[in-house]
Amino acid sequence: MNQGATKSVSQSTIQRTLLRLGLRSRRLVRAPMLTAVHRRRRLEFARQYSSWTSTEWRQVAFSDESRFMLHRTDGRWRIRRETSERNHPATIAGTVQAGGGSIMVWGMFSWHSLGSLIIVEGTMDQYKYASVLADHVHPYMRIVFPQDDGIFQQDNARCHTAASVRAWFEEHQDEFTVLPWPANSPDLNPIEHLWDHLDRVVRAMDPQPRNLAQLATALESAWLNIPENTFRDLCDSLPARLAAVRSAKGGHINVTGLCIIQFQTFMHSQRYEFGPKATAAGFPITMPAGL
Repeated sequence: MNQGATKSVSQSTIQRTLLRLGLRSRRLVRAPMLTAVHRRRRLEFARQYSSWTSTEWRQVAFSDESRFMLHRTDGRWRIRRETSERNHPATIAGTVQAGGGSIMVWGMFSWHSLGSLIIVEGTMDQYKYASVLADHVHPYMRIVFPQDDGIFQQDNARCHTAASVRAWFEEHQDEFTVLPWPANSPDLNPIEHLWDHLDRVVRAMDPQPRNLAQLATALESAWLNIPENTFRDLCDSLPARLAAVRSAKGGHINVTGLCIIQFQTFMHSQRYEFGPKATAAGFPITMPAGL
């Protein structure tokens, strides 16, 4: 490509050459940074549960928090890379959570049913999380897993690992167990795909939510209308996710091809309106006072 300092090369020529080399313009993938320790523990986790099939993973209830912006900024960085380089460390940007003009939610689900979607006022702390455990996690686990053989998944956020929270889990260890989870591993948690699903549904709404109250209602509507086959397929994707982690030696994995949400078909079959509150599988969507 370099013809020397005396001869210029047009931008279109550079673009055509890059395309010919298989280096297409793509968004920089955002994912938590993985240290050597993170990679080792992810690999250990993937190996420890390598014998689990979909049957075992159907006994797990997945949970997490997420934040949704009212007016999302773009922040899309693009790079040149080959298709196979999606998860190369040089093509991944570390992320941090966004700030104001947003709503934090907490949710849970398993192969059997959706659980609650809760609007969290401010940010989640150990005291709010203790209320979530008592008011939502405990009844869900008792109802969905009446044989006390359910397994609850959570990440290693500080509010999830506080001493008071650990004590609560110890009190209820005869009713369900907690799945040890490797740090910085949202790509292993299928609920991340439900957050992406909610975001796409809300961004496709017309008119768009104009304030946080409407955003909360829109998220509620999208959660209630998640098809059963969507969250069931996500739970059944765990064996493939762990196989991918083993292949990546504990590194980031590309889960896009492992569990595809049929979003366009789903959107054509649904009509979203800002309607009254409802419940998902008997578990209420909780709205904060003042919204």
